Formats: sequence, structure tokens, C-alpha cells
Amino acid sequence: MKGHLPPTEFGGRKTRLLSLNPEWLKVLGVSVEQGELCWALADFASNVVSCEKRTVDVNRKNLIHILRQAFESAGHFHAVAIAMPGLIDSANNTVLISQALELKNFVLDGLIEKPFLLINDANAAAASYLSRAKNLVYFLLSIPYELSKPVGLGAGLIIDGKIYEGSNHSAGELGEGVPLTRRNLTLEDLERDPTILFQDEKTLNQFVESTAFKMATAINLVDPELFILGGDFKLLPEKMLQRIVRKIEDQVTVRKVKTLNWQIDENGSKTVAVGAVRAFYERFFSDLEFARKVIERKGAGS
Repeated sequence: MKGHLPPTEFGGRKTRLLSLNPEWLKVLGVSVEQGELCWALADFASNVVSCEKRTVDVNRKNLIHILRQAFESAGHFHAVAIAMPGLIDSANNTVLISQALELKNFVLDGLIEKPFLLINDANAAAASYLSRAKNLVYFLLSIPYELSKPVGLGAGLIIDGKIYEGSNHSAGELGEGVPLTRRNLTLEDLERDPTILFQDEKTLNQFVESTAFKMATAINLVDPELFILGGDFKLLPEKMLQRIVRKIEDQVTVRKVKTLNWQIDENGSKTVAVGAVRAFYERFFSDLEFARKVIERKGAGS
């Protein structure tokens, strides 16, 4: 109990003020992408306690091993929220299909003996912006470790203040795009020098055209207050980002009557990891059955 508010002039009992105990529950949010893993440990008030990320080639063969390494590195926590690309059945903790990670009907229930939530990565990222706009699209770019492979592009949708997953858990899945380059380069090469992309202008132009068209289509359908360029968009040169935004503006109908609101998210996969935690707490406070299971598992010493 935090304290009391005095009764009003109309009478009545004192109003009790309650506050959350931040230490009661710690949730580990994990972002899994083709070329990167990031985890963020947050308390019951969603304050980030610690965060770590690493560049790594994540695939079907090493996924479980990499996740368990993250669990060991994170220290003490009570529950886990994992964000991954693809069609995700969050009710049953199942990856229905993920082209990026080469997974199909992949069940994660036996991964760890703690309560956990599985969520699409773009939806997790969008959850970080729930307080920013009632209608929002968060575009999440996932660049593979080998740059000659197709990129992944997802759209996390916030509609009327809630994450929208769709009837078949596929809302916002924009599918694989085209590669950034045909040259034999890695994500680490891009991180060192983003301008290497301009050495293959033909492929780069294809990427810009394809990506802008998909994003403009989503914006036309949702008509959001704000759209975010997140994930690996921050790794692209400024000149290239401006080209993408101009292409989007040229194709968005509402642009004819109002200015589009957009921004770059510089936090990359940290946003996804932290958003996964916030999505976990959204589920906890809105789903009594889910909350009951979490409380029971915590009480059992999980």
C-alpha cells in the first residue's frame, strides 16, 4: 500500500493508493532475428535492468542452443517472452511458419521450465509504442547474416490501442523481400561500413522499390497516425532511408491531404526485446487464466 487520498467534500472512505512491487516479477524479453540475438531483463514495472545483444547467424539448427545460452547469461528471472519472425500462434507458443528461421509447426513449450510467451517480432516491437498512438504501424526490417539472402519485413499493427494479430496470426506479415546485395558480404561488414551497399546499385534499387511498395500498401490499408522504421533499418545509410521514405510518400493516398508522421527507431532489436516484455505484461493484466498460471508457477519457485 502506498498511502491514502482524503475523502472528498461529499464524504466517503479514504481512497487507498496502491503501487506495484517492481521486484515481484522479472521477465526476460528475447529478440530472435536471422542475424542477431538480443535479450532485455525487465522488472514488474517494465524498467530494463540489463540488456545484451550479439551478432550471430541464427538458424533452425542452433536456435535452441542460442536461446539457452541467453537464459544462462541473463541471470535470475521468473518468466520469458520470446519474439521471433514468422506466423506465431501466441496462445499455444508455436511457430506456425518462419521462412527466416526455416521453422514450421515448431513448439517451444518444453524449452524452459518457466512461464513464457511467444510473439511475432514486429508485434513485440509495436507493443513498445502502445502509449504513443492508437493506430500505428511498426515496420521491422530483419537483415540476414549473409547479405545476399532475402531480407525479412514485418509490420506490427496497433489498431484502436491494441496489438492486432489477425484471424490466423498472420496480420502484418509482409514476407521475404529481396536481398540488399548480391555480393558475398555479411551483416558484420554492413555494420562496419554501410556504404558497401552502394557497390551494387542494381540490387539496392530493387530492394528500395520492393520495400517501399510493401510499406506503402500497409499504410494505405491501416491509415495510421504514425509509422516507425525499426529493426535493421537503422543500419542503412541515411541517403538510402530518405529514398525509401520518398518512395512511400509517392504511393500513399492520404499523402495528398496530410503530412505523414514517421520516425526511425534507433534501438534496433532492443525495442523488440523490451516490447516482448511489455506484450507479456499486457497479456498478464488482460488474461486472467494466463495471469493465474504465471502466479502459480512463480509460487512454485519458477
